[in-house]
Amino acid sequence: MLTLRHYELLVTLAEELHFGRAAERLGISQPQLTLQLKQMEEMIGALLFDRTRRRVALSTAGALLLPEARAVLRHAERAQDVALRVGRGMIGELALGYIGAAAYNGVLTRLVRRYRERAPQTTLQLTLMDLDRSIPEVAAGNLDAGIVRLPFPDLPASLTTRTLCAEPLWIALPEDHPLAAPGLPVALRDLKGEPFIATHLPPNSGFSAAMHRACASAGITPDIVQRSPQFASIVSLVAAGLGVAVVPEAIRHVQLEGVVYKPLDGLTVTADISLVYQTDRDSPPLALLLSCLDDTPL
Repeated sequence: MLTLRHYELLVTLAEELHFGRAAERLGISQPQLTLQLKQMEEMIGALLFDRTRRRVALSTAGALLLPEARAVLRHAERAQDVALRVGRGMIGELALGYIGAAAYNGVLTRLVRRYRERAPQTTLQLTLMDLDRSIPEVAAGNLDAGIVRLPFPDLPASLTTRTLCAEPLWIALPEDHPLAAPGLPVALRDLKGEPFIATHLPPNSGFSAAMHRACASAGITPDIVQRSPQFASIVSLVAAGLGVAVVPEAIRHVQLEGVVYKPLDGLTVTADISLVYQTDRDSPPLALLLSCLDDTPL
């Protein structure tokens, strides 16, 4: 059976029409070239070159086979390129879950853009999902990775996390709230006794943990009167005058009539957004995604 090496020999000798130069290009001796050509001709059952001491020329059979040989080499080169791209994660599929806040603060946009620049042919499956769903999906192998807000109670030992950003906490106030006036600083201690609107998560999970840490540092216990899984709906309830809400800074980009956003004075607590993935997952697209985090911060 003819091999790629045989086709390469035919193309090289056809281009050089000189055994010495062809052998040098192929990295073999001239006797080896002669022997391999003879073996190839015996497989085919026809001479591929008319050769004398003075000249080498393609035979009729050689001229017919040459275009096919070039096509075989082109296909082999393309196949190798595809194989290398697959191995490097540049072709394939990446399934990524993300929380809504990652879209608001630009982390998702920057990470996906950086990844897409490196792997334009990879199929991206992006799914919006809450922390309490995303982590089990990653642990089960249904997602390659998830963009989440930690902590998460009983995080599976099989998972690794990498912090993507530390987001400051702000306060969302109804526009008629006494502290909503321009120029007035707001500290959490000033909101003691106020009705709070919070996420659906328990106090030891996700953004809820950051909010409760912040309130504890200010010496208050939030009186939570309403809960919602999405910050857009939380802010809507604030605008309706049902209470105040601690929110991540990026939510201030959600502009709704009737709500005012302010930074919290003297607060050092942040709400971290992280990437979570299986430590031992064998996925070239995931490895490429992780390499996108090694260059510059998001």
